[in-house]
Amino acid sequence: MEPGTITAFLAIGAAIIVGFFGNAVFAKYRVPDVLILVAFGMLIGPDILGSRFNLVTDSTILDVNKYRDIFLSIALVVVLFDGGLSLDLKSVMQSARLSLFMSVLTFLLEMLIIATVVNLISHVDFTICLILGGIVGGTTEAVVIPIASKMRIKEKTKAMLIMESVLTDVIVIVTVLALIKVVQIGGVSPVVFIEDLAVKFLIAGAIGLAAGVAWLFVLQRLHNQPLSYMLSVGVLFAIAGLVELPPIGSSSAVAALMFGLTIGNRQYIKKRLTSRFLTLPSNEYLQQFSTEITFFVRTFFFVYLGLLFDFHSFTAIHLALGLLMISIIVFARRITSFIASRIGDLDPVDATAVFAMMPKGLSAAVLATLPAAMLSGTTIWESTPAHWKLDILFVNVTLIVILGTTIIATLLSFVVEKRVDRRNREELRKRIANSSRPADE
Repeated sequence: MEPGTITAFLAIGAAIIVGFFGNAVFAKYRVPDVLILVAFGMLIGPDILGSRFNLVTDSTILDVNKYRDIFLSIALVVVLFDGGLSLDLKSVMQSARLSLFMSVLTFLLEMLIIATVVNLISHVDFTICLILGGIVGGTTEAVVIPIASKMRIKEKTKAMLIMESVLTDVIVIVTVLALIKVVQIGGVSPVVFIEDLAVKFLIAGAIGLAAGVAWLFVLQRLHNQPLSYMLSVGVLFAIAGLVELPPIGSSSAVAALMFGLTIGNRQYIKKRLTSRFLTLPSNEYLQQFSTEITFFVRTFFFVYLGLLFDFHSFTAIHLALGLLMISIIVFARRITSFIASRIGDLDPVDATAVFAMMPKGLSAAVLATLPAAMLSGTTIWESTPAHWKLDILFVNVTLIVILGTTIIATLLSFVVEKRVDRRNREELRKRIANSSRPADE
């Protein structure tokens, strides 16, 4: 093997091993493996051990970045498919309104407050500030789904949190791209924006649902055939690519979620659409297969986030601005989670879980590099004071927010688990006390 190939083999093997033990730590101590994987990425990155031991150099990062978009898109589709498989369709429908409320209100509140504060501090054009606020305005499925699905909270609350992360991902992408278009051409019709957003949700959801129903009957024919579930993964990616093609131009994220949701709820779908019995393997087998693939993809995604950290380019301004934005996000999340807990009649433990699920990640990491690439040469972008260096600022501040909100979500999810344990102990003591009372009392 070439030295570069040997290094790649060692890095891949180490990442999987670290991911496995990180997952074990999460299972035992409820500390998400996200931080462990990101820290590992930083450790083997160019600024710490990468250049010193020729593990991951700056040129390696540049080579990897050539395939960044496809890698992050694959991660998004796989994570959402796995999330759909683990969701209960009834819980999703019950929490749909609350999910939409949390998605829209939280995103708008975070984006507008961040844009206003950054504009007052930097005097950068307000539209550019809106783009920055929009990039960090949504939660990430890559963190929310694995944490929320394993938290001991109500299924309805889990479904709401997962659906919120999916909805905000699409809202973030559509809004940021629309704002970039505003800067490029000087304006965009609100009607066109709303139509584009509707297409992203409705058409992709319909295609994912229809494909999932059709694939259930294909799986029935392929029962006990080797590699039938690997074929399902192939169909998943084909559907994800199809919905992104013009003239559809919809969202692969939503299609992947609906495809997984349909397959994971096959008995419910059967009762509603057909009386034909579907002789499919158990959900447990399918879920286990999907979980293995998702683990592999998630592991490399978070290691990659750690590799993106360029310590030499960080300044005090980036750190201060990142911490300020994290504070705004916590403030906005507290407001919206409080309102949601009242509307959804959530108990204190579930309300804390809703507040905790604020981490940023996948869409933010992808979008952080777009403004510099798409707005370079425009009047607004070039007229920004040189000392702000917007291309570096967008990436560095976004990474600080990703790491900071993930740490907060980690700590708060640990608090939620402790509260669940305390609640369970109290309920057990009450049952014991009631059972020990004389029957005539």
